[in-house]
Amino acid sequence: MTRRPLRNALVPAALLAVAASSPLRAQDARYYAEGRYLVHEITGVVREPAPRIRVETDLGSVTARASTGGEVRYRIRVRARGGDEAATRRLLDEMQMSAAMTGGVLLFRGQAVAPGAARDLSADFEIEVPSASGDIEIVTGVGDIAASGLAGRAGLSTRGGNITVDRLGGALKAETRGGNIDVGKVGAGARLITAGGNVRLESAAGEVVAQTSGGDVVIRNVTDQVRAETGGGNVVVESADGDVSAHTAGGSINVGRSRGEVTAATAGGSIRIAAARGGVRCESGAGPIILKAIEGPIRAVTTAGSIQAELLGTARALFDSDLQTWQGDVTLELPGTLAVSIRAVVDNSQGNRISSDFPLHVYREAEDAGRPVEIAEGPIAGGGSVVKIRTVDGHIAILKKKKTTAP
Repeated sequence: MTRRPLRNALVPAALLAVAASSPLRAQDARYYAEGRYLVHEITGVVREPAPRIRVETDLGSVTARASTGGEVRYRIRVRARGGDEAATRRLLDEMQMSAAMTGGVLLFRGQAVAPGAARDLSADFEIEVPSASGDIEIVTGVGDIAASGLAGRAGLSTRGGNITVDRLGGALKAETRGGNIDVGKVGAGARLITAGGNVRLESAAGEVVAQTSGGDVVIRNVTDQVRAETGGGNVVVESADGDVSAHTAGGSINVGRSRGEVTAATAGGSIRIAAARGGVRCESGAGPIILKAIEGPIRAVTTAGSIQAELLGTARALFDSDLQTWQGDVTLELPGTLAVSIRAVVDNSQGNRISSDFPLHVYREAEDAGRPVEIAEGPIAGGGSVVKIRTVDGHIAILKKKKTTAP
C-alpha cells in the first residue's frame, strides 16, 4: 500500500462552519493516494472538556474507544476511487466533514451535499476519548459502529451496518436496520433493536430489551428483567435476576435461570426452562415444553408436543397450575410435601393412560360426543391449589420427586 501526499493544509473554514458552533483549532487536513483510492483525511485533538459527544454522518463506519489521555483525538477519512485525480477530488469534496463544539457538545458531522454522492464514497470516523468521558451518540446512514471502554451512556444508530459494544459504563440504546448487534459488558440497562440480524449480549446491570425481525437472540447474564423478541429465530436467556419474557414466531426458546416469572411463546419450536422462581406461563404451537425446578404456578400449553414439568415445594406454588397438550404426553414431577389437588384428564382414552405415584381416584366416563374420558383426581399432602393436566389421546404420568442426599 502506497500513500502519496498531495496537500497538507488546515481544513477550509467553509467545511467547519456549523450553526451556533465553534470550529475546533489544531485540525489538519490532507489528500493522499492509498492504492487505487484517493483519501481526504482530517485529524485533530480536542483539549476542551466535552461532557457529550455526537457523531452525525450520512455514511461511514464509526469507532469510539477509551484512551489513557485527557483529550479527545479523532481521525476522519473519506475515500473515493477513480482514474481521473481531479474528478475524484471533486467527488471527495462532495462529502463535507466538520468537527465543532456546540452547546457543550463535541459534534462531528459528515454530510453528502450532492444527491447520490454517498454511493461512490466510503468513510470512517475514529474517535479516542478519555475513559471518564460522558455520554456519546452516534448516528450513521450506512456503516458499522463500534464502542468500547466508555464510562457514560451510549445511543448508537445505523441504517445499514453492525453494532459492536463492550465495557460500557452507562445505559445502551443500539438500533440497526440491517445488521447484527454484539454487546459485551454494560454497566446499566440495554435496549437492542435490529430489523434483520442477530442480537447477543454478554452481561448488563439493568433491564434489557432485545428485538429482531429475523435473527437469534442470545442473552447471557442480566441483573434485572429481560424482554426478548424475534420474528423468526431462537431465543436464549441464560440468567436473569428478574422476570423473563421471550417470544418467537418460528424458533425455540431456552431459559436457564430466572429469579422472577418466565413468559414464553413460540409458534413453531420447543420451550425449555431450567429454573424459574416466579412460575411459568408458556405456549408452543408445535413443539415440546420442558420445565425444570419451577417454584411457582405453571401454565403450559402446546398443540403438538409433550410436556415435562417439575414443581418445587415452595409457597409460590399455592396458585393453580394448568398443563395442556393436544398431541402428546404430560409428565409432572412434584414433592410429596407440596399441598396441591390433582385433576388429570385424558380425552379419547384407549386403555389406562394415567399413572401416578400418589393415591388418586381414577375413573372413566363418556363425553357428550361419546368419546371415552379417563380422569384422575385427588389431594396430595392434604390438598390445596389445583393442578390441572389434560391431553388428547396421550399419556399422563404424575411422579413423586425423589429426595436428594448430599454426597
